[in-house]
Amino acid sequence: MGNVTQNIKPWAQKLENFCIKLGKNNKATYPVMAIAFVKGICRPAFTMMDKTEKPDTKKYTALREGLTELIAIPTYLVCGEASAWIAKKLIKDPVESAKASKNLMFIGVCGAALFAIPALCSVAINPIVKKFLKEKKEKELAARPEEKHNSVLQFKPVLIPFNGTKRPLNTPYNNTSARIGMKVGGV
Repeated sequence: MGNVTQNIKPWAQKLENFCIKLGKNNKATYPVMAIAFVKGICRPAFTMMDKTEKPDTKKYTALREGLTELIAIPTYLVCGEASAWIAKKLIKDPVESAKASKNLMFIGVCGAALFAIPALCSVAINPIVKKFLKEKKEKELAARPEEKHNSVLQFKPVLIPFNGTKRPLNTPYNNTSARIGMKVGGV
């Protein structure tokens, strides 16, 4: 039994040292970047596994979610580190500067989540998704040359005989109120 505890002790000590270093050197950007990384992998994967949605909807949603997290990871890093850098430049006392930089890093990460990421996503994602889906649709249409690819609906006019005194039954003027004029408060 003494042999087993001696083997566990070095691992426990390494784990303790790791946790102490992580606690001392922890930055606000690390956990949010890790979360964004996992979300960037898992959310599109779970979306694609959904059996109830249409394939095109799944692809669009998965692409959007993946791009959002791809934008989020560097944005969290830049906003957090830039905020910490500003604190270090503004405050000359090293102890106060360290405290302020951690607090401002947290505020920078929150600002990234609230403002920077949604703004960047609204600017970048829609053109990318539209371009991707347009290219995909063009490839699909090119693969089926036998079909007509006309987006304009074509209607053939229907001729209805008119006897000169009465309008045909399927015209909008068959209603009596339409022929007389609009009546207020009734039919």
